Amino acid sequence: MLSDYPDSNLFIKNLSEQIPTVKDDFIQAQQFLKSYSRKNESTFRVYRNEIERLLLWSWSFPGKSVVTLTRSDLESFFDFLNQPPPDWVATAVHDRFQLVSGSKRQNPLWRPFVVKISKQDRVTAIESGLNPVPNKKAHKLSNQAMKISFSAIACFFDYLTVENYALSNYIPAIRKQSPYLVRGATQKNIKRLSQAQWRCVLDTASRTADQDSRNERTLFIIAMLKSLYLRVSELSERPNWMPIWNHFWSDHDGNNWFKVFGKGNKIRDVSVPNALIPYIERYKNYRQENDHSFNANSALVTKIRGVGGMSSRQIRRIVQDNFNAAYVHMRTLGFREDAESLKSASTHWLRHTGASQDISIRPLKHMADDLGHASMGTTDQVYIQSDMKERASSGKKREV
Repeated sequence: MLSDYPDSNLFIKNLSEQIPTVKDDFIQAQQFLKSYSRKNESTFRVYRNEIERLLLWSWSFPGKSVVTLTRSDLESFFDFLNQPPPDWVATAVHDRFQLVSGSKRQNPLWRPFVVKISKQDRVTAIESGLNPVPNKKAHKLSNQAMKISFSAIACFFDYLTVENYALSNYIPAIRKQSPYLVRGATQKNIKRLSQAQWRCVLDTASRTADQDSRNERTLFIIAMLKSLYLRVSELSERPNWMPIWNHFWSDHDGNNWFKVFGKGNKIRDVSVPNALIPYIERYKNYRQENDHSFNANSALVTKIRGVGGMSSRQIRRIVQDNFNAAYVHMRTLGFREDAESLKSASTHWLRHTGASQDISIRPLKHMADDLGHASMGTTDQVYIQSDMKERASSGKKREV
């Protein structure tokens, strides 16, 4: 691998003069990440980011191999993670490498951390004539980000211990005493569309599809993501799976189902509500009329250009365009507050919206199975305990 990355190769070669085992650290990290890349791409990316930060810190600050880090060293690392120095923080996402004359060279703009700002805050700042990028010195990892880091690095040291490269794993003990992890009940803000926002999003998609049949795809995507509680990846084409029309099926009792390849490489069948059938038939008719090669094995949602299924990025772009149109429509109708909060909406909100609306009318076990949750506890935690508005509403009615 290093032969394809000359800057990284030189970096490790120079470090080896002070830390002789630095290349061993690199190879062990590479093997660890390779094993996790078999799970799914998102897990690999999260673990890569965390292990990358650990290696760079270990080599740059204490100047040690990761296997020689003491408990005190690792506690200092999490202090560093909690509030990294400004020169380690970028204000935008940049690729690690750039292709220059056939070689992958270091991108000088890349940093291990990125300041994140919500879409709504960015738009509001620009409209107000303010700088949309916050001060890098104020960058501080969230409680959730610290949890992810502890989890990834604990897995890494477990791997190193099993491989006899490290003698022990201090992370569980450090995590137990960490001041950066807030435990206990906290208010959870589930990100979903209000009923008014959802109706406007759906009405906007329906109206644009009526005006131009090429927008039938948008209406179908939005109805599917919300009604079947799908993740974007579950509707997109991936290296090992492509959703096709044959994944819709009916059992002997006439119940309709959709086969999904979900998180953790698990296949599940999601129940299809009767109200979704007209949207499915509508898009299917459009495909049959405009694609003479259409059949049961055709991609469920076709690419904007070319053949095959759509990527997650293309699906997100289509949904975002519809959200933007719904935002404009809500403002014209006078719903300014709902319109403003719609600026923050992402495609994943459709999954949360569908589940949040249905959780009170369906058994918890049925919801967990359709959502693809490994346990009902996850469904309960996300969609019942988090529903603070309903909880507050019922709480107001108590008597003294």
